[in-house]
Amino acid sequence: MQSLSSHTKHNRWLAIAIIAVAVGGLLVAFWFSAGETLQRNQNAMSGSCQNVQLAVNSLFPASESPQQQVANPDLMHQALSDAIADTQGVKGGFWHTAQGFMGFAFPTSGSSASEIGISNEDVPIVRSAVQRSLEQQREVVSVQSNDRIATVVAACPETNHYNLGIWLKKEVQLVPPEFSIIVSVLFVLLAIIGGVLVLCESVFNRNWHSERDRIVAQAEDSSQAVTVTTEIPEIQPLLLLLYQARQKIQTKERELSQQMNKVIMANQKTLVGRIARSMTALALADLEDMQRKLSKMSEDDIKSKVSQLTELFNSFENVTAEIGSGKAVSLDVEDFLHNLADYHEGHGNEKDITLTAIAEKGLKLEADPLLIRFAMDYLIRHIMSFVPVNSEIMLQATTEENFIKIAVSDESTGIEEKNKHLLFHADELAPTQYGIGLKVVRDTLHSQGGDISYEKVDKTSRFNVLIPMTKA
Repeated sequence: MQSLSSHTKHNRWLAIAIIAVAVGGLLVAFWFSAGETLQRNQNAMSGSCQNVQLAVNSLFPASESPQQQVANPDLMHQALSDAIADTQGVKGGFWHTAQGFMGFAFPTSGSSASEIGISNEDVPIVRSAVQRSLEQQREVVSVQSNDRIATVVAACPETNHYNLGIWLKKEVQLVPPEFSIIVSVLFVLLAIIGGVLVLCESVFNRNWHSERDRIVAQAEDSSQAVTVTTEIPEIQPLLLLLYQARQKIQTKERELSQQMNKVIMANQKTLVGRIARSMTALALADLEDMQRKLSKMSEDDIKSKVSQLTELFNSFENVTAEIGSGKAVSLDVEDFLHNLADYHEGHGNEKDITLTAIAEKGLKLEADPLLIRFAMDYLIRHIMSFVPVNSEIMLQATTEENFIKIAVSDESTGIEEKNKHLLFHADELAPTQYGIGLKVVRDTLHSQGGDISYEKVDKTSRFNVLIPMTKA
């Protein structure tokens, strides 16, 4: 496909020139056609006759009455000659209906002395035109023609003499009708050719812009390969540059994807390490407590404590082994909360704390069960460490947009004002104050698309846990 600028430069102006020549030729052919030539000469002869009439009438005073005889024909002939001096190929004279032909004026420039006078063939048409002009008292134009030559005679009355008329005669060369037809047909064909060129130019422009729009749409779609071949030469270099840029982008995207995978794996490993550290701290605290009370503990108490530690280490093993490959599953919220409440109320509950779980039936959440259990276990153990003896912890699940909201409420005094900036930002193995050391809980929930927040409501402290959900 030729370039748009080149195609427009060569073809559009050529079409315009052809159409202009065709229109001009048709106008010239019309101008020189027999009918238009005769009409133009008739109008010119009528005007010339009126001019001669005015020139002759100006020789006589307005008060004089019309005369029967011409007293001064030479003066009238001179006025006639002066009036038609500027007209080409016209000769004229006077005709008296009673006396007949009475004189003539010399022909204008371009005529010879041998042409002076009226031929016998012209006498009838001159006499007829003068008689009709005297009868009608206005100028009359008569035409006598053959295929090649037309004789145009104009006559008008001379008002200062009775039965006297002015006549003008001109022979007009006519263009043959068949010649005008042939020329007109040729110029019409030329105009058609110009129109076809304009139409081809319009089609080319439409196809060019369609091809351009197709290439642009394809280039904007990053999922498709860039076409490096096109019929539009102006766009070819840009396509090559776009292809190279797209290749570089894809290479960088692959590198970025690899780096992101590495970052994700590093974050998972970091989270595993923090979970392991937190769970180790829990186990260590239990071991130290059991060591302090070992001398006072019965055999059944020791077995129960060892069982709890074994369960803790087993859960730690499952979490650390599956955190990189664990898949989200659908959990029944009511069962999940009841299991949490029963476990923490029955194991290591030295403060006689009551845990109550409330959830709507059929409510479900989507998460990795090991990570969510770890986060909730860690949060509840943390709360139980700081709430008053014989108090109550309430676990209540509700829906909030596309999340399950688990509100964990307790009867503690809440987080001190000086420690609020550390909430969910400090990560301590053995926190000594309420609300500090829960960063691992927040990070674990973030890894599952959830979140955690804190609020103080009247005399109750509340942690709000958000977990992605589905409604049964």
